Amino acid sequence: MSNPAQQLNPPCPKCHCKSTTKRGKRRNRLRTLQLFQCTECLHRFTAEPGKNRTYPLKLILDAISNFNLGYSITDTRSILRRRFHVDVPDRTINSWLTTYRSVSTYARLRAVGKKLFDPRSIILSRFFEHRQVYRFQVHHAKLELSLRSFIHRHLSPLREYLAAVQRDFPHHLFQNTAERSSTFPAQLHPAISHKENHATRLAHLVLPTSPNNKKRHETLQRFMLVNDSVTVAVEVPVFLTTEDIHYYRSRGFDLDFESDVITGHIDFLQIRNGHIHILDYKPDARKETHAHVQLTIYALALARRTSLPLKFFKCGWFDEKGYFDFFPLQRVYTRRNQRWKVGSKEMENARGQAPTTYLREESSMICL
Repeated sequence: MSNPAQQLNPPCPKCHCKSTTKRGKRRNRLRTLQLFQCTECLHRFTAEPGKNRTYPLKLILDAISNFNLGYSITDTRSILRRRFHVDVPDRTINSWLTTYRSVSTYARLRAVGKKLFDPRSIILSRFFEHRQVYRFQVHHAKLELSLRSFIHRHLSPLREYLAAVQRDFPHHLFQNTAERSSTFPAQLHPAISHKENHATRLAHLVLPTSPNNKKRHETLQRFMLVNDSVTVAVEVPVFLTTEDIHYYRSRGFDLDFESDVITGHIDFLQIRNGHIHILDYKPDARKETHAHVQLTIYALALARRTSLPLKFFKCGWFDEKGYFDFFPLQRVYTRRNQRWKVGSKEMENARGQAPTTYLREESSMICL
């Protein structure tokens, strides 16, 4: 029988054996790292994030985030000194920005964003008590720059909705009387594709810096909101009412569920490739069985609140190993005795034009 303490130790990175033991500690001028040894190949290693670096990964990512908020390198250095009580040379911060340029894609928009918003006001943050406390955040610069683009101009009603959440919003709907989309028992089975993308790479990099499992969402949300080029908001509240369901049904949508109010919070809201992307981080995403229902309800709700056609929405969930996405319209809009096909190739060849359809019946365009 294995030692229970061993089950908490990380596996060997060399031979992947799960039988490892603690073997001393390694110290540098900033921290002390626990060392482990594999009982099979005798390889010694440390499983701490940022191993083999003088500075911890959390400090490095914090420096990148502060710079992308619009602070200068000198200001970033001062912030790190206050937060971590360590003085990092300017050249070291510059080297981090170069090393992690591929994961901080907002860097190419930073100069323009800095002209639009001050570093202290570039992200709006509000706390809402919806059964539990949610931190709603909007990146003003990314939202503005995205919607200025010709390919995204048709999505401008999203700006009004995100502004309305802050000032005139029915927060009372999110109390105990409402059903939660994360557990709502609807039957929806869209065609789902599996891939890897930038979100999975960011999750793999950032999540090891989370202090505990409860902080995983918050840690990843903050980094993506500040540093990628497409995440415009996190923890966005949405709701779907009986009237909304009847509205969709009257227009030919196949919704086989009823509820007075269904509520939820979108983990990540992105604008890219002519669509609004609704994303959810799910630990062990491959085994997830309900995410497509939850995300479809999010899309239906946000489409109604913004008065945007559902064809402009795409949904997905992900973890460090995989990304699964689908078009919600394909599942909830069907017609008997008619042949439909996805017009994705037309969208790919649009070359900057605003999308007009995702469903086609022979040669006629259907706008929903």
